[in-house]
Amino acid sequence: MTEGSTEADRVRRRRLVLQHAAQLTALLVLFAAVFLVMAPWLRAWSTFGFHDWDVQTSHRELVRRGLLQHGELPWWNPFACGGFPAWGYVEGATLLVSPWLPLYLTLPMSVALRLETLGMALIGALGAYVLAGRFTRSYAARALVIALWAVNGRFGLQTAAGHTWHLAYAWMPWCLAFYEGARSAYPSSGYPRHPRRARDLALGAGALAMLVYSGGIYPLPHTALLLGLYATGLAVSERSTRPLVTLAVMGAAGIGLSAPKLLPLLDGFGKAPRLIESTETMDLGAFVQMLISPQQGFSDRPARVSPYGWHEWGMYLGGAGLLVLAVGVALRAGPRERVLKAAGLLFVLLGFGAFHPLAPWTLLHRFLPVFRSQHVPSRFLYPAALILGVVAASALGRILMRHALRRPWLDLVAALAVLALALDIARVAQLPMRSAMWMVLPDRIREGQPFSFSQEPPYQYKRRDWAGPLYPAMLGNTGVINCYGTPPFGRKGARATSDPAYRGEVFVEGRGEAKIVGWTFNTATVEVTGARAGDLLVYNMNYDEGWHSEDGRVVNHDASVALVLPEGAARVRLRYTPPGLGAGLILCAVTVLGLLAFGRREARLRGRAGEAAA
Repeated sequence: MTEGSTEADRVRRRRLVLQHAAQLTALLVLFAAVFLVMAPWLRAWSTFGFHDWDVQTSHRELVRRGLLQHGELPWWNPFACGGFPAWGYVEGATLLVSPWLPLYLTLPMSVALRLETLGMALIGALGAYVLAGRFTRSYAARALVIALWAVNGRFGLQTAAGHTWHLAYAWMPWCLAFYEGARSAYPSSGYPRHPRRARDLALGAGALAMLVYSGGIYPLPHTALLLGLYATGLAVSERSTRPLVTLAVMGAAGIGLSAPKLLPLLDGFGKAPRLIESTETMDLGAFVQMLISPQQGFSDRPARVSPYGWHEWGMYLGGAGLLVLAVGVALRAGPRERVLKAAGLLFVLLGFGAFHPLAPWTLLHRFLPVFRSQHVPSRFLYPAALILGVVAASALGRILMRHALRRPWLDLVAALAVLALALDIARVAQLPMRSAMWMVLPDRIREGQPFSFSQEPPYQYKRRDWAGPLYPAMLGNTGVINCYGTPPFGRKGARATSDPAYRGEVFVEGRGEAKIVGWTFNTATVEVTGARAGDLLVYNMNYDEGWHSEDGRVVNHDASVALVLPEGAARVRLRYTPPGLGAGLILCAVTVLGLLAFGRREARLRGRAGEAAA
């Protein structure tokens, strides 16, 4: 071996070592940022969260208790406000189709809550890394997207507040990454050069479906809007319909995979439409302060914004992070990045709210029905940080890779700088997390008693919060009439035991007596004596069209569930099944079969292409 070749080998080895070091530093950014933000929650494991965490904990308890105690799926929630369709509510029963379900079935609730939050933060951070990898080979640039987006100040504030729907943003980068892989799979020849187009389409559809199953009331429309803008921009730029066709296929498959939840959800929205006025605005000064002020505790307000608390506005990126985003936007971009840049800037403009009758948010809220259920447009700034972060990563990564041949250490040095930025952002994002998990359950909760409704919450955490708690009442098998955090259903016929109109958990309207002899969340088995055919058996539960019985016709009786008793009825059973569930399961099965067939067809085409090449 010559001296020149030996020197070349040393150079290659040194370059490889530096590349691995840069990659490890990028992964360190991922884990260090996430664990730094989550650190306050990992010091004590027995407490519960404040603000909206109680109601979100109750949604998870419904799934856990339904499966473990009754062996049934969480279709109906009898505990909140007289009962409502859990599966037909966007934030209801999100645990059922979730990678975290085993944790809740085996671990204490307070532990599982922390691990779910930690896990979703890691999924989002990894998704940001994978998405950036579609646009740059630089490890430092990929880590930059994690630092600017995954667990920035908005994540800390929203998570501290118990807005668990915010965790669903973790699926957004995966949707875009898989779409990007699927759409770029085929050259003009029509034969696949990318062996995983079917896989990318299926995984992209799965990520979209997870936005539905995980209750992404804001992340899902934001992701759909982003993908629509990106596909449309690419179609115009490339003068091709392929980006739109790919998105249509992935979107249709996502609808099919999520149909078991989506169809009942649409039924629920039809009965209780969530229509919210949204006239919030934000000025430029507040915008800058929310991004650079280190005063980002939950009760802080470093800028004049209204309404709502700071958790709906703050999103610390730091002066350095804001500068990096600005430079990335200003630098020259490729065709894909130009489309993303336009989409990201539109999201920023949407974040300023209804500042003009023709402002983007004003028009979007008025004319696109799905956005009429949303408010607080500052929430658009979180996905904007992801989009513009990818643009900046692509531009800066291109510069780093251009100089990497002569300076192979450059990506490692840049990755170390990104690590410092990530730690600064995570340090401030941690502030609201420190004051979020302080609630302690009462010492004595009566368990095992028959179900009934209380007008007000019968149990309080040792230190009270702003809203009446629901989770402790669930542990005591008691429903709460005056509750918080459910859909605005107008039909409310259930009565508390203290209500003068209360006549029992079941009663016969007319002659006869009734008593419950078997009860689960979704069912009530009732023994009837002395009743006549045609009498009404009334169940003290809010009415919904999903209630039915094999023993007779179920009707709405003063907003309560009632059964028209048949001749000779002695024991009858009421059962709840979500409207649209059956059709949703069929559509999901058809979608799965279609994706499998598409994958097999692609494999055959790939095999033919290989034979032709041979």
